[in-house]
Amino acid sequence: MKGFRLSRNPLRVIVNQQSTAAIRKHALMSLWQLIRLVDEDDDGLLSGSAYATAGVVDRLARTARPWSATLVRLGLTALARTRNGNGSWGNPHAPDEYRVVPTLAVVCALRGLDAAVPAHHAWVGAAIRRGSRFLFADPEVFAPTRLPGLDAVEYTIPSLLDRLHDLTGTTADEFGPALQRARMLQQANAGRCAYLRSRALAGDRAAWREFPLELLTAPPRGWAGLPVRNGAVSSSPVLTATVISAPGSEIPGAERYLRREALRHRGLWPVLAPVADLERATAAALFARIGFPLPPGFTASLCASLRSALDAYPPVGVPRRPGTDRTALADTDRAALAVFALNCWNDAADRRSPPDLPSTASTLATAHVLEALTTVARSREIDRRRADFAVRALVETQAPDGHWADRRVASPYPPTAAATMALARAIESEFCAEALLAVSRAIAWLLAAQRPDGSRGVWHPTTEETACVVHALCTCANPRAERVVAAALRRAHHFLAGSYDASETDAVRTPLWHYEDLGSPLRLERLATLTALLLSGAPVP
Repeated sequence: MKGFRLSRNPLRVIVNQQSTAAIRKHALMSLWQLIRLVDEDDDGLLSGSAYATAGVVDRLARTARPWSATLVRLGLTALARTRNGNGSWGNPHAPDEYRVVPTLAVVCALRGLDAAVPAHHAWVGAAIRRGSRFLFADPEVFAPTRLPGLDAVEYTIPSLLDRLHDLTGTTADEFGPALQRARMLQQANAGRCAYLRSRALAGDRAAWREFPLELLTAPPRGWAGLPVRNGAVSSSPVLTATVISAPGSEIPGAERYLRREALRHRGLWPVLAPVADLERATAAALFARIGFPLPPGFTASLCASLRSALDAYPPVGVPRRPGTDRTALADTDRAALAVFALNCWNDAADRRSPPDLPSTASTLATAHVLEALTTVARSREIDRRRADFAVRALVETQAPDGHWADRRVASPYPPTAAATMALARAIESEFCAEALLAVSRAIAWLLAAQRPDGSRGVWHPTTEETACVVHALCTCANPRAERVVAAALRRAHHFLAGSYDASETDAVRTPLWHYEDLGSPLRLERLATLTALLLSGAPVP
Protein backbone atom coordinates (compact mmCIF):
# COMPACT_ATOMS: atom_id res chain seq x y z
CA MET A 1 0.00 0.00 0.00
CA LYS A 2 1.26 3.48 -0.84
CA GLY A 3 -0.75 5.08 1.94
CA PHE A 4 -4.23 5.93 3.03
CA ARG A 5 -6.39 8.93 3.57
CA LEU A 6 -9.56 9.59 5.54
CA SER A 7 -12.10 11.12 3.21
CA ARG A 8 -14.35 13.63 4.93
CA ASN A 9 -17.06 13.22 2.32
CA PRO A 10 -16.53 10.21 0.05
CA LEU A 11 -19.95 10.73 -1.56
CA ARG A 12 -18.73 13.89 -3.30
CA VAL A 13 -17.04 11.73 -5.94
CA ILE A 14 -20.03 9.54 -6.77
CA VAL A 15 -21.10 9.82 -10.40
CA ASN A 16 -22.09 6.13 -10.75
CA GLN A 17 -20.90 5.72 -14.30
CA GLN A 18 -20.36 2.04 -13.52
CA SER A 19 -24.02 1.38 -12.73
CA THR A 20 -27.18 2.12 -14.61
CA ALA A 21 -29.32 5.14 -13.84
CA ALA A 22 -32.18 2.84 -12.91
CA ILE A 23 -30.12 1.02 -10.24
CA ARG A 24 -28.91 4.31 -8.80
CA LYS A 25 -32.41 5.77 -8.68
CA HIS A 26 -33.86 2.64 -7.10
CA ALA A 27 -31.05 2.45 -4.54
CA LEU A 28 -31.47 6.10 -3.57
CA MET A 29 -35.24 5.75 -3.21
CA SER A 30 -34.81 2.64 -1.06
CA LEU A 31 -32.20 4.42 1.02
CA TRP A 32 -34.44 7.41 1.77
CA GLN A 33 -37.31 5.10 2.70
CA LEU A 34 -35.05 3.22 5.11
CA ILE A 35 -33.76 6.42 6.67
CA ARG A 36 -37.32 7.54 7.28
CA LEU A 37 -38.19 4.19 8.86
CA VAL A 38 -35.16 4.30 11.14
CA ASP A 39 -36.10 7.82 12.20
CA GLU A 40 -39.81 7.22 12.74
CA ASP A 41 -40.19 3.58 13.82
CA ASP A 42 -40.01 3.11 17.58
CA ASP A 43 -39.51 -0.66 17.31
CA GLY A 44 -36.56 -1.27 15.00
CA LEU A 45 -36.22 -4.49 13.07
CA LEU A 46 -34.21 -7.60 13.95
CA SER A 47 -34.68 -10.79 11.96
CA GLY A 48 -37.02 -13.47 13.28
CA SER A 49 -35.49 -16.38 15.20
CA ALA A 50 -36.51 -20.03 15.47
CA TYR A 51 -34.81 -20.09 18.88
CA ALA A 52 -36.90 -17.21 20.21
CA THR A 53 -40.08 -18.53 18.58
CA ALA A 54 -39.60 -21.90 20.27
CA GLY A 55 -39.19 -20.18 23.62
CA VAL A 56 -42.33 -18.08 23.19
CA VAL A 57 -44.41 -21.05 21.98
CA ASP A 58 -43.19 -23.21 24.88
CA ARG A 59 -44.19 -20.57 27.49
CA LEU A 60 -47.49 -19.52 25.91
CA ALA A 61 -48.59 -23.14 25.49
CA ARG A 62 -48.65 -23.33 29.30
CA THR A 63 -50.43 -20.00 29.72
CA ALA A 64 -54.12 -19.97 30.60
CA ARG A 65 -54.98 -16.83 28.65
CA PRO A 66 -57.66 -16.59 25.99
CA TRP A 67 -55.32 -15.13 23.37
CA SER A 68 -52.30 -17.41 23.91
CA ALA A 69 -53.63 -20.31 21.81
CA THR A 70 -53.82 -18.05 18.73
CA LEU A 71 -50.19 -17.01 19.10
CA VAL A 72 -49.11 -20.62 19.72
CA ARG A 73 -50.73 -21.69 16.45
CA LEU A 74 -49.10 -18.76 14.68
CA GLY A 75 -45.67 -19.74 16.02
CA LEU A 76 -46.08 -23.42 15.19
CA THR A 77 -47.11 -22.54 11.65
CA ALA A 78 -44.00 -20.40 11.27
CA LEU A 79 -41.79 -23.18 12.63
CA ALA A 80 -43.32 -25.64 10.18
CA ARG A 81 -42.68 -23.19 7.34
CA THR A 82 -39.05 -22.49 8.28
CA ARG A 83 -37.87 -26.05 8.98
CA ASN A 84 -34.92 -27.00 6.79
CA GLY A 85 -34.85 -30.05 4.54
CA ASN A 86 -32.59 -31.96 6.94
CA GLY A 87 -34.98 -31.47 9.85
CA SER A 88 -33.08 -28.61 11.46
CA TRP A 89 -34.01 -25.01 12.19
CA GLY A 90 -31.84 -21.95 11.75
CA ASN A 91 -30.60 -20.15 8.67
CA PRO A 92 -30.15 -22.72 5.88
CA HIS A 93 -27.18 -20.84 4.44
CA ALA A 94 -25.14 -20.94 7.66
CA PRO A 95 -22.94 -23.91 8.70
CA ASP A 96 -24.62 -26.77 10.53
CA GLU A 97 -23.11 -25.85 13.90
CA TYR A 98 -25.14 -22.63 13.86
CA ARG A 99 -28.33 -24.66 13.65
CA VAL A 100 -27.71 -26.67 16.82
CA VAL A 101 -29.08 -24.09 19.28
CA PRO A 102 -32.29 -23.21 17.38
CA THR A 103 -33.00 -26.86 16.56
CA LEU A 104 -32.47 -27.93 20.16
CA ALA A 105 -34.77 -25.14 21.36
CA VAL A 106 -37.52 -26.13 18.90
CA VAL A 107 -37.26 -29.85 19.77
CA CYS A 108 -37.56 -28.97 23.47
CA ALA A 109 -40.59 -26.77 22.81
CA LEU A 110 -42.33 -29.42 20.70
CA ARG A 111 -41.55 -32.15 23.25
CA GLY A 112 -43.14 -30.03 25.96
CA LEU A 113 -46.42 -29.43 24.12
CA ASP A 114 -49.41 -30.77 26.00
CA ALA A 115 -51.76 -33.05 24.12
CA ALA A 116 -54.52 -30.50 24.67
CA VAL A 117 -52.63 -27.81 22.75
CA PRO A 118 -54.30 -27.24 19.35
CA ALA A 119 -51.60 -28.47 16.99
CA HIS A 120 -51.08 -30.97 14.20
CA HIS A 121 -49.65 -33.64 16.48
CA ALA A 122 -48.63 -35.97 13.66
CA TRP A 123 -46.45 -33.17 12.27
CA VAL A 124 -45.14 -32.41 15.75
CA GLY A 125 -44.03 -36.01 16.26
CA ALA A 126 -42.33 -36.19 12.87
CA ALA A 127 -40.62 -32.84 13.46
CA ILE A 128 -39.29 -34.01 16.82
CA ARG A 129 -37.86 -37.18 15.27
CA ARG A 130 -36.20 -35.39 12.35
CA GLY A 131 -34.88 -32.61 14.55
CA SER A 132 -33.47 -35.11 17.04
CA ARG A 133 -31.86 -37.06 14.22
CA PHE A 134 -30.12 -33.88 13.06
CA LEU A 135 -28.95 -33.08 16.59
CA PHE A 136 -27.79 -36.51 17.72
CA ALA A 137 -26.47 -38.12 14.56
CA ASP A 138 -23.11 -36.87 15.82
CA PRO A 139 -23.36 -35.92 19.51
CA GLU A 140 -19.74 -34.76 19.44
CA VAL A 141 -21.06 -31.54 17.90
CA PHE A 142 -22.03 -30.55 21.45
CA ALA A 143 -18.39 -30.33 22.50
CA PRO A 144 -17.76 -26.69 23.55
CA THR A 145 -14.86 -26.38 21.13
CA ARG A 146 -17.12 -27.19 18.18
CA LEU A 147 -19.91 -24.76 19.02
CA PRO A 148 -19.86 -21.20 17.64
CA GLY A 149 -19.60 -18.25 19.97
CA LEU A 150 -23.29 -17.38 20.14
CA ASP A 151 -24.48 -15.21 22.98
CA ALA A 152 -24.56 -17.16 26.27
CA VAL A 153 -24.08 -20.46 24.45
CA GLU A 154 -22.25 -21.83 27.49
CA TYR A 155 -25.54 -21.60 29.43
CA THR A 156 -28.03 -22.14 26.62
CA ILE A 157 -26.82 -25.57 25.51
CA PRO A 158 -26.66 -27.27 28.95
CA SER A 159 -30.00 -25.73 29.98
CA LEU A 160 -31.75 -27.02 26.87
CA LEU A 161 -30.09 -30.45 27.14
CA ASP A 162 -31.25 -30.76 30.75
CA ARG A 163 -34.77 -29.77 29.73
CA LEU A 164 -34.81 -32.34 26.94
CA HIS A 165 -33.55 -34.99 29.34
CA ASP A 166 -36.36 -34.18 31.79
CA LEU A 167 -38.89 -34.46 28.98
CA THR A 168 -37.65 -37.71 27.43
CA GLY A 169 -35.62 -39.65 29.99
CA THR A 170 -32.63 -41.74 28.95
CA THR A 171 -34.00 -45.12 27.92
CA ALA A 172 -37.45 -44.63 26.39
CA ASP A 173 -36.13 -42.61 23.51
CA GLU A 174 -33.99 -43.91 20.65
CA PHE A 175 -31.77 -40.85 21.01
CA GLY A 176 -31.27 -41.37 24.75
CA PRO A 177 -27.63 -42.58 24.58
CA ALA A 178 -26.66 -39.74 22.26
CA LEU A 179 -28.39 -37.25 24.59
CA GLN A 180 -26.42 -38.61 27.51
CA ARG A 181 -23.19 -38.24 25.54
CA ALA A 182 -24.08 -34.65 24.68
CA ARG A 183 -24.74 -33.87 28.36
CA MET A 184 -21.39 -35.37 29.32
CA LEU A 185 -19.63 -33.15 26.78
CA GLN A 186 -21.34 -30.13 28.38
CA GLN A 187 -20.64 -31.23 31.95
CA ALA A 188 -18.12 -28.46 32.62
CA ASN A 189 -20.67 -25.80 31.69
CA ALA A 190 -23.63 -27.57 33.30
CA GLY A 191 -22.44 -27.15 36.88
CA ARG A 192 -22.01 -23.40 36.70
CA CYS A 193 -25.20 -23.13 34.66
CA ALA A 194 -27.23 -24.91 37.35
CA TYR A 195 -25.69 -22.76 40.09
CA LEU A 196 -26.44 -19.48 38.32
CA ARG A 197 -29.90 -20.65 37.29
CA SER A 198 -30.88 -21.33 40.89
CA ARG A 199 -29.52 -17.96 42.01
CA ALA A 200 -31.28 -16.13 39.19
CA LEU A 201 -34.58 -17.89 39.90
CA ALA A 202 -34.27 -16.90 43.57
CA GLY A 203 -34.02 -13.24 42.54
CA ASP A 204 -30.27 -12.66 42.86
CA ARG A 205 -29.77 -9.60 40.68
CA ALA A 206 -26.04 -10.16 40.42
CA ALA A 207 -26.81 -13.48 38.71
CA TRP A 208 -29.26 -11.71 36.38
CA ARG A 209 -26.36 -9.91 34.75
CA GLU A 210 -24.66 -13.16 33.84
CA PHE A 211 -27.36 -15.77 33.38
CA PRO A 212 -29.87 -15.28 30.53
CA LEU A 213 -33.26 -15.18 32.23
CA GLU A 214 -34.89 -16.34 29.00
CA LEU A 215 -33.69 -19.84 29.88
CA LEU A 216 -35.88 -19.94 32.98
CA THR A 217 -39.21 -21.69 32.50
CA ALA A 218 -40.78 -19.64 35.31
CA PRO A 219 -40.37 -15.94 36.14
CA PRO A 220 -37.65 -15.23 38.69
CA ARG A 221 -38.50 -13.96 42.13
CA GLY A 222 -38.66 -10.18 42.07
CA TRP A 223 -39.23 -10.04 38.32
CA ALA A 224 -41.08 -6.75 38.79
CA GLY A 225 -37.65 -5.14 39.10
CA LEU A 226 -36.90 -5.94 35.47
CA PRO A 227 -37.27 -3.10 32.95
CA VAL A 228 -40.69 -3.16 31.28
CA ARG A 229 -41.33 -0.90 28.31
CA ASN A 230 -44.56 -0.96 26.29
CA GLY A 231 -45.36 -4.51 27.36
CA ALA A 232 -41.86 -5.91 26.77
CA VAL A 233 -39.80 -7.29 29.65
CA SER A 234 -36.12 -6.49 29.04
CA SER A 235 -36.88 -6.15 25.32
CA SER A 236 -37.22 -9.94 25.15
CA PRO A 237 -40.25 -11.74 23.70
CA VAL A 238 -39.21 -14.99 25.42
CA LEU A 239 -38.79 -13.39 28.84
CA THR A 240 -42.08 -11.54 28.40
CA ALA A 241 -43.84 -14.83 27.63
CA THR A 242 -42.10 -16.45 30.62
CA VAL A 243 -43.34 -13.80 33.03
CA ILE A 244 -46.95 -13.81 31.85
CA SER A 245 -47.04 -17.63 31.96
CA ALA A 246 -47.12 -17.45 35.75
CA PRO A 247 -50.58 -17.19 37.34
CA GLY A 248 -51.36 -13.66 38.46
CA SER A 249 -48.51 -12.04 36.52
CA GLU A 250 -49.95 -9.12 34.61
CA ILE A 251 -48.03 -6.89 32.21
CA PRO A 252 -50.06 -4.18 30.51
CA GLY A 253 -49.50 -4.30 26.77
CA ALA A 254 -47.80 -7.74 26.75
CA GLU A 255 -50.39 -9.30 24.43
CA ARG A 256 -50.14 -6.40 22.00
CA TYR A 257 -46.34 -6.56 22.08
CA LEU A 258 -46.14 -10.31 21.41
CA ARG A 259 -48.82 -10.19 18.72
CA ARG A 260 -47.19 -7.23 16.95
CA GLU A 261 -43.73 -8.82 16.84
CA ALA A 262 -45.13 -12.11 15.57
CA LEU A 263 -47.09 -10.45 12.77
CA ARG A 264 -44.10 -8.35 11.72
CA HIS A 265 -42.04 -11.52 11.17
CA ARG A 266 -44.76 -13.81 9.73
CA GLY A 267 -45.15 -15.79 12.94
CA LEU A 268 -41.55 -15.73 14.13
CA TRP A 269 -40.38 -13.74 17.12
CA PRO A 270 -36.98 -11.98 17.19
CA VAL A 271 -34.50 -12.52 20.00
CA LEU A 272 -34.72 -8.84 20.94
CA ALA A 273 -37.43 -6.26 20.37
CA PRO A 274 -37.71 -3.34 20.29
CA VAL A 275 -34.26 -2.38 19.04
CA ALA A 276 -34.94 1.18 17.88
CA ASP A 277 -32.24 2.82 20.03
CA LEU A 278 -29.55 0.44 18.78
CA GLU A 279 -30.75 0.83 15.21
CA ARG A 280 -30.67 4.62 15.34
CA ALA A 281 -27.26 4.80 17.01
CA THR A 282 -25.65 2.45 14.51
CA ALA A 283 -27.34 4.10 11.51
CA ALA A 284 -26.40 7.60 12.64
CA ALA A 285 -22.77 6.55 13.14
CA LEU A 286 -22.71 5.00 9.67
CA PHE A 287 -23.96 8.21 8.04
CA ALA A 288 -21.54 10.35 10.03
CA ARG A 289 -18.61 8.04 9.30
CA ILE A 290 -18.97 8.04 5.52
CA GLY A 291 -20.08 11.66 5.30
CA PHE A 292 -23.54 10.89 3.96
CA PRO A 293 -25.41 14.21 3.50
CA LEU A 294 -28.67 13.70 5.39
CA PRO A 295 -31.34 16.38 5.22
CA PRO A 296 -31.22 18.68 8.29
CA GLY A 297 -34.60 17.46 9.48
CA PHE A 298 -33.44 13.84 9.68
CA THR A 299 -30.20 14.82 11.38
CA ALA A 300 -31.99 16.88 14.02
CA SER A 301 -34.54 14.15 14.67
CA LEU A 302 -31.91 11.40 15.00
CA CYS A 303 -29.82 13.59 17.31
CA ALA A 304 -32.82 14.23 19.54
CA SER A 305 -33.55 10.49 19.74
CA LEU A 306 -29.93 9.65 20.58
CA ARG A 307 -29.69 12.33 23.27
CA SER A 308 -32.90 11.08 24.84
CA ALA A 309 -31.66 7.48 24.81
CA LEU A 310 -28.30 8.40 26.32
CA ASP A 311 -29.92 10.48 29.05
CA ALA A 312 -32.42 7.73 29.88
CA TYR A 313 -29.75 5.00 30.00
CA PRO A 314 -26.40 6.46 31.06
CA PRO A 315 -23.57 4.16 29.96
CA VAL A 316 -22.13 2.04 32.72
CA GLY A 317 -19.46 0.22 30.74
CA VAL A 318 -20.63 -3.35 31.20
CA PRO A 319 -22.33 -5.62 28.66
CA ARG A 320 -25.92 -6.53 29.46
CA ARG A 321 -27.72 -9.84 29.65
CA PRO A 322 -31.46 -10.51 29.38
CA GLY A 323 -31.86 -9.65 33.06
CA THR A 324 -31.26 -6.03 32.14
CA ASP A 325 -32.08 -4.03 29.04
CA ARG A 326 -29.67 -5.19 26.32
CA THR A 327 -31.17 -2.86 23.72
CA ALA A 328 -30.65 0.34 25.72
CA LEU A 329 -27.66 2.56 25.06
CA ALA A 330 -26.09 1.29 28.28
CA ASP A 331 -23.55 -0.82 26.44
CA THR A 332 -20.18 0.84 25.94
CA ASP A 333 -20.30 -0.07 22.28
CA ARG A 334 -23.70 1.41 21.50
CA ALA A 335 -23.18 4.49 23.66
CA ALA A 336 -19.91 5.20 21.82
CA LEU A 337 -21.71 5.02 18.47
CA ALA A 338 -24.30 7.53 19.65
CA VAL A 339 -21.64 9.88 21.05
CA PHE A 340 -19.65 9.68 17.81
CA ALA A 341 -22.67 10.61 15.69
CA LEU A 342 -23.76 13.43 18.00
CA ASN A 343 -20.27 14.92 18.12
CA CYS A 344 -19.83 14.70 14.33
CA TRP A 345 -23.12 16.51 13.76
CA ASN A 346 -22.75 19.04 16.55
CA ASP A 347 -20.13 21.81 16.47
CA ALA A 348 -20.83 22.94 20.04
CA ALA A 349 -17.90 23.15 22.42
CA ASP A 350 -19.54 20.92 25.03
CA ARG A 351 -19.15 17.67 23.12
CA ARG A 352 -19.90 14.44 24.90
CA SER A 353 -17.17 12.06 25.93
CA PRO A 354 -17.66 8.33 25.31
CA PRO A 355 -17.75 5.84 28.19
CA ASP A 356 -14.66 4.07 29.45
CA LEU A 357 -13.71 0.75 27.93
CA PRO A 358 -14.38 -2.27 30.16
CA SER A 359 -11.52 -4.66 30.77
CA THR A 360 -13.10 -7.23 28.44
CA ALA A 361 -13.83 -4.83 25.59
CA SER A 362 -14.33 -6.40 22.18
CA THR A 363 -12.75 -5.21 18.94
CA LEU A 364 -15.96 -3.48 17.87
CA ALA A 365 -16.40 -1.72 21.23
CA THR A 366 -12.77 -0.58 21.25
CA ALA A 367 -13.02 0.71 17.68
CA HIS A 368 -16.23 2.61 18.37
CA VAL A 369 -14.89 4.21 21.55
CA LEU A 370 -11.70 5.24 19.74
CA GLU A 371 -13.80 6.66 16.92
CA ALA A 372 -15.83 8.70 19.40
CA LEU A 373 -12.67 9.93 21.14
CA THR A 374 -11.42 11.38 17.84
CA THR A 375 -14.38 13.79 17.97
CA VAL A 376 -13.47 15.09 21.45
CA ALA A 377 -11.04 17.95 21.99
CA ARG A 378 -7.63 16.38 22.55
CA SER A 379 -6.64 19.08 25.06
CA ARG A 380 -7.89 16.88 27.89
CA GLU A 381 -5.10 14.64 29.11
CA ILE A 382 -7.52 11.91 30.16
CA ASP A 383 -9.00 11.67 26.66
CA ARG A 384 -5.53 11.46 25.12
CA ARG A 385 -4.63 8.61 27.45
CA ARG A 386 -7.88 6.81 26.67
CA ALA A 387 -7.32 7.20 22.93
CA ASP A 388 -3.74 5.93 23.23
CA PHE A 389 -4.97 2.93 25.21
CA ALA A 390 -7.61 2.10 22.57
CA VAL A 391 -5.05 2.41 19.76
CA ARG A 392 -2.67 0.06 21.56
CA ALA A 393 -5.48 -2.40 22.26
CA LEU A 394 -6.40 -2.57 18.57
CA VAL A 395 -2.80 -2.80 17.37
CA GLU A 396 -2.02 -5.60 19.84
CA THR A 397 -5.11 -7.67 18.97
CA GLN A 398 -4.68 -7.54 15.21
CA ALA A 399 -3.99 -10.96 13.69
CA PRO A 400 -0.65 -11.41 11.89
CA ASP A 401 -2.39 -11.48 8.51
CA GLY A 402 -4.05 -8.10 9.19
CA HIS A 403 -7.63 -8.91 10.23
CA TRP A 404 -9.53 -8.59 13.52
CA ALA A 405 -12.16 -10.91 14.99
CA ASP A 406 -15.02 -10.25 17.40
CA ARG A 407 -17.15 -12.69 19.39
CA ARG A 408 -20.31 -10.78 18.52
CA VAL A 409 -20.16 -11.58 14.82
CA ALA A 410 -19.33 -14.68 12.78
CA SER A 411 -17.37 -12.77 10.14
CA PRO A 412 -14.01 -10.99 10.48
CA TYR A 413 -15.01 -8.31 7.96
CA PRO A 414 -17.18 -6.05 10.18
CA PRO A 415 -14.63 -5.84 13.04
CA THR A 416 -11.74 -5.42 10.60
CA ALA A 417 -13.53 -2.60 8.80
CA ALA A 418 -14.47 -0.91 12.08
CA ALA A 419 -10.95 -1.14 13.52
CA THR A 420 -9.36 0.10 10.30
CA MET A 421 -11.61 3.17 10.07
CA ALA A 422 -11.15 4.00 13.76
CA LEU A 423 -7.35 3.77 13.57
CA ALA A 424 -7.32 5.87 10.41
CA ARG A 425 -9.26 8.62 12.19
CA ALA A 426 -6.95 8.40 15.19
CA ILE A 427 -3.85 8.79 13.03
CA GLU A 428 -5.24 12.00 11.59
CA SER A 429 -5.48 13.38 15.12
CA GLU A 430 -2.07 12.16 16.28
CA PHE A 431 0.38 10.23 14.11
CA CYS A 432 1.32 6.75 15.29
CA ALA A 433 3.63 4.55 13.23
CA GLU A 434 2.25 1.31 14.71
CA ALA A 435 -1.31 2.34 13.89
CA LEU A 436 -0.28 3.30 10.36
CA LEU A 437 1.27 -0.14 9.86
CA ALA A 438 -1.85 -1.81 11.29
CA VAL A 439 -4.09 0.10 8.86
CA SER A 440 -1.85 -0.80 5.91
CA ARG A 441 -1.90 -4.50 6.88
CA ALA A 442 -5.67 -4.42 7.29
CA ILE A 443 -6.26 -2.82 3.89
CA ALA A 444 -3.94 -5.35 2.26
CA TRP A 445 -5.88 -8.19 3.91
CA LEU A 446 -9.23 -6.73 2.83
CA LEU A 447 -8.01 -6.44 -0.76
CA ALA A 448 -6.56 -9.94 -0.84
CA ALA A 449 -9.76 -11.46 0.55
CA GLN A 450 -11.92 -10.35 -2.36
CA ARG A 451 -13.61 -13.17 -4.25
CA PRO A 452 -13.48 -13.35 -8.07
CA ASP A 453 -17.04 -11.98 -8.32
CA GLY A 454 -16.08 -8.87 -6.31
CA SER A 455 -17.69 -9.99 -3.04
CA ARG A 456 -16.46 -10.89 0.42
CA GLY A 457 -17.80 -13.57 2.69
CA VAL A 458 -16.62 -15.82 5.49
CA TRP A 459 -18.82 -18.70 4.24
CA HIS A 460 -20.01 -17.44 0.86
CA PRO A 461 -20.59 -14.03 -0.77
CA THR A 462 -22.81 -11.66 1.24
CA THR A 463 -23.86 -8.08 0.66
CA GLU A 464 -23.23 -7.04 4.28
CA GLU A 465 -19.62 -8.24 4.37
CA THR A 466 -18.93 -6.72 0.96
CA ALA A 467 -20.46 -3.43 2.09
CA CYS A 468 -18.29 -3.30 5.22
CA VAL A 469 -15.16 -3.61 3.11
CA VAL A 470 -16.34 -0.97 0.64
CA HIS A 471 -16.87 1.48 3.51
CA ALA A 472 -13.38 0.83 4.86
CA LEU A 473 -11.68 1.13 1.46
CA CYS A 474 -13.55 4.29 0.49
CA THR A 475 -12.85 5.88 3.87
CA CYS A 476 -9.22 4.85 4.42
CA ALA A 477 -7.74 4.41 0.94
CA ASN A 478 -7.45 6.60 -2.14
CA PRO A 479 -8.86 4.84 -5.20
CA ARG A 480 -7.64 7.62 -7.49
CA ALA A 481 -4.04 7.02 -6.43
CA GLU A 482 -4.18 3.26 -5.90
CA ARG A 483 -5.26 1.25 -8.92
CA VAL A 484 -5.61 -1.98 -6.94
CA VAL A 485 -8.15 -0.25 -4.65
CA ALA A 486 -10.01 1.20 -7.64
CA ALA A 487 -10.21 -2.21 -9.30
CA ALA A 488 -11.45 -3.81 -6.06
CA LEU A 489 -14.18 -1.19 -5.74
CA ARG A 490 -15.29 -1.70 -9.34
CA ARG A 491 -15.62 -5.45 -8.79
CA ALA A 492 -17.48 -4.90 -5.51
CA HIS A 493 -19.82 -2.48 -7.26
CA HIS A 494 -20.72 -5.03 -9.92
CA PHE A 495 -21.48 -7.63 -7.23
CA LEU A 496 -23.61 -5.22 -5.19
CA ALA A 497 -25.45 -3.97 -8.28
CA GLY A 498 -26.53 -7.53 -9.00
CA SER A 499 -27.43 -8.51 -5.45
CA TYR A 500 -28.41 -5.38 -3.46
CA ASP A 501 -32.13 -6.05 -3.93
CA ALA A 502 -32.03 -9.75 -2.98
CA SER A 503 -34.75 -11.11 -0.71
CA GLU A 504 -34.19 -11.59 3.00
CA THR A 505 -33.99 -15.38 2.55
CA ASP A 506 -31.31 -15.26 -0.17
CA ALA A 507 -27.84 -16.59 0.61
CA VAL A 508 -26.25 -13.18 0.02
CA ARG A 509 -28.18 -11.88 3.04
CA THR A 510 -27.18 -14.64 5.46
CA PRO A 511 -27.30 -13.34 9.09
CA LEU A 512 -23.89 -12.87 10.65
CA TRP A 513 -24.49 -11.48 14.13
CA HIS A 514 -24.32 -13.57 17.28
CA TYR A 515 -27.33 -13.45 19.54
CA GLU A 516 -28.71 -16.67 21.06
CA ASP A 517 -29.29 -17.47 17.41
CA LEU A 518 -27.76 -15.99 14.26
CA GLY A 519 -29.54 -12.72 13.58
CA SER A 520 -29.48 -9.75 11.26
CA PRO A 521 -30.40 -6.13 12.00
CA LEU A 522 -32.26 -6.00 8.71
CA ARG A 523 -32.48 -2.25 8.20
CA LEU A 524 -28.86 -1.66 9.16
CA GLU A 525 -27.73 -4.38 6.77
CA ARG A 526 -29.74 -2.73 4.00
CA LEU A 527 -28.41 0.74 4.83
CA ALA A 528 -24.84 -0.54 4.68
CA THR A 529 -25.48 -2.30 1.37
CA LEU A 530 -27.16 0.65 -0.33
CA THR A 531 -24.56 3.20 0.77
CA ALA A 532 -21.78 0.83 -0.32
CA LEU A 533 -23.41 0.46 -3.72
CA LEU A 534 -23.33 4.23 -4.14
CA LEU A 535 -19.80 4.61 -2.77
CA SER A 536 -18.32 1.90 -4.97
CA GLY A 537 -19.86 3.41 -8.09
CA ALA A 538 -17.40 6.32 -8.20
CA PRO A 539 -15.49 6.74 -11.49
CA VAL A 540 -11.92 5.71 -10.76
CA PRO A 541 -8.96 5.14 -13.09
